[in-house]
Amino acid sequence: MDTQIKDRAYALWEAAGRPEGQDEHFWFAAAAELAQADAPQPTAEPEPTAKPTKAKARAPRAKKAA
Repeated sequence: MDTQIKDRAYALWEAAGRPEGQDEHFWFAAAAELAQADAPQPTAEPEPTAKPTKAKARAPRAKKAA
């Protein structure tokens, strides 16, 4: 795994223009990328179906006085 991190960190460093003194930054960035790539990807879950909601029973309305 360290070899993969080293190779990826080097590639990131080169792509950034080879800045000096940022070796740890590129090492940790590469490690994070590789950890994310190795993490199990969530499987696509079916869309939850909306369940019909039951209408609440209303109390009978009081009749208005005429």
